[in-house]
Amino acid sequence: MSTTAERVEMPPDLTVRRLTEEEYPAWYAAEVAAYVADIVRSGALTQEQAGARSDQDFVRYLPQGYHTPGHAFYVMEADGRAVGTGWVNHGFLPGVTFGFSLEVYEEQRGRGYGRAAMAVGQWATRQGGDRAMMFNVFGGNDVAMGLYDSTGFAVLDEYRSIAL
Repeated sequence: MSTTAERVEMPPDLTVRRLTEEEYPAWYAAEVAAYVADIVRSGALTQEQAGARSDQDFVRYLPQGYHTPGHAFYVMEADGRAVGTGWVNHGFLPGVTFGFSLEVYEEQRGRGYGRAAMAVGQWATRQGGDRAMMFNVFGGNDVAMGLYDSTGFAVLDEYRSIAL
């Protein structure tokens, strides 16, 4: 059976390249803001608590920033302009690449870039020597959940809550 990466039809205008070190600070600031927003939107934490968690998590996962071993950052481009970014960590668990972030910019959605990025992630996973790829998705991110479901990712764990 072929994998999604082998079946996907890539948009003809899409290219993927490594994020440059010069682009990293702006990317990092956007990632922190998006992570905090995801946590708050999910209802897990308040804005202040989410900010504190974000600070802790980014220090934990990227202690050397752009140069943290095992991490790779990507930019997806179409017609010479960025349409999204991705961040993966090879060897997150033995044999597993973890996809920390996949962002297709809102104005670029619906053009197949997310699906293509999932295929690129699978390719990058194999190139990194891993045999499985994992993602986390916060509650309320129905677009991401739909993308993961449609590209063959299985739910491994799920938490739910109710405010009392």
